[in-house]
Amino acid sequence: MNVLVLNWRDIKHPRAGGAEVRFHRIYEAIVRAGHKVVLIASRFEGALDKEMLGGIEVHRVGSDATYPMLCFRHLPEWEKRFDIDMVVEDFNKLPLLSPWRTRKPLLIQMHHLWKGSIFHEASFLTALIVWLGEQTLRIVYRKERFCVVSDSTRGELHGMGIPLDRIAIIHNGVDLDFYRPPPDPSREPSVLWLGRIQKYKGVLDVCLAFQKIAGKYPRLTLRIAGSGPHKDKVEAWVREAGLSERILFPGFVSEEEKRTLMQRSLFLVQSSYKEGWGLTVIEANACGTPVIANNAPGLRDSVRDGVSGLLYQFRSVDSLAEKMQQLIDDASLYAELCGKARGWAEQFKWETAGQETLALLQDVYQGRLKSNS
Repeated sequence: MNVLVLNWRDIKHPRAGGAEVRFHRIYEAIVRAGHKVVLIASRFEGALDKEMLGGIEVHRVGSDATYPMLCFRHLPEWEKRFDIDMVVEDFNKLPLLSPWRTRKPLLIQMHHLWKGSIFHEASFLTALIVWLGEQTLRIVYRKERFCVVSDSTRGELHGMGIPLDRIAIIHNGVDLDFYRPPPDPSREPSVLWLGRIQKYKGVLDVCLAFQKIAGKYPRLTLRIAGSGPHKDKVEAWVREAGLSERILFPGFVSEEEKRTLMQRSLFLVQSSYKEGWGLTVIEANACGTPVIANNAPGLRDSVRDGVSGLLYQFRSVDSLAEKMQQLIDDASLYAELCGKARGWAEQFKWETAGQETLALLQDVYQGRLKSNS
């Protein structure tokens, strides 16, 4: 089977995130199973127009701004050029409208819907465009098959009019050999936040919660690892609050550095207002590290409250500060969560996700053949 995937970015893109990690881990496994995968992604500075990544044939076109238009225009041409049997569209912010441009079997991959949360991240006009783009799900995409990463996203899609029996859930995996508990179980008095620093990720909420408890724990630090468009504002707030020696910014970190931070930190905080799943949650759990997470769509699926971590009241700084104190002060609870976190993470394997995705692709393909016969 020859599969064409439309995904805005590939794993080498400077703004690649969890969606790109998922795509490559799953579709590289599908290539190893003997199938051809062609990815059409957007260009970025210094990128090759074409290269092979993990057996996937990657072609880069246009830019983030022109990518949707180019996909809409050239999809039929790409199908012929690469002798494609079926198409996968990753629905992310703006629709590519593939149901209007292909008669091939089609699967729509979706991590989460932005819905109203986009207005916390972008300007009103940009947010309105994204919100309106998601409304095409009700009309353009209502008859398509979907693959999502969590029960929350499945419920949101169903609320947009997509029948539940057309939405498959395939969870993200984790590299359990790489992300593992450290030989030395001792921890540093430090809290970790890790990800792309954007407004909707709730980084300032974590800083405010840390400020509330900092006086009680004079040796405690907060590390905010990563980069992004909201970083300067967060750093400015930290300076004005006089917390520059307590809230640290190690910047973008490698996978090895990320693993070390997860292994040595007391716990990870995931404060995003919206996620499809939250890869870092399971990665931290695989390291035996509990997570305190916002009770938001996606995160309430990847965090098992009271087992792999704790959920705090949605967007509540006071609730987050309370949960942080609880994990620091309650040694028995902390030890219990550390002990159970790895077991929770072991349920999620990339190998399983790859097998389930291939089975879904084949089911969609066979289903379309039967409907056309």
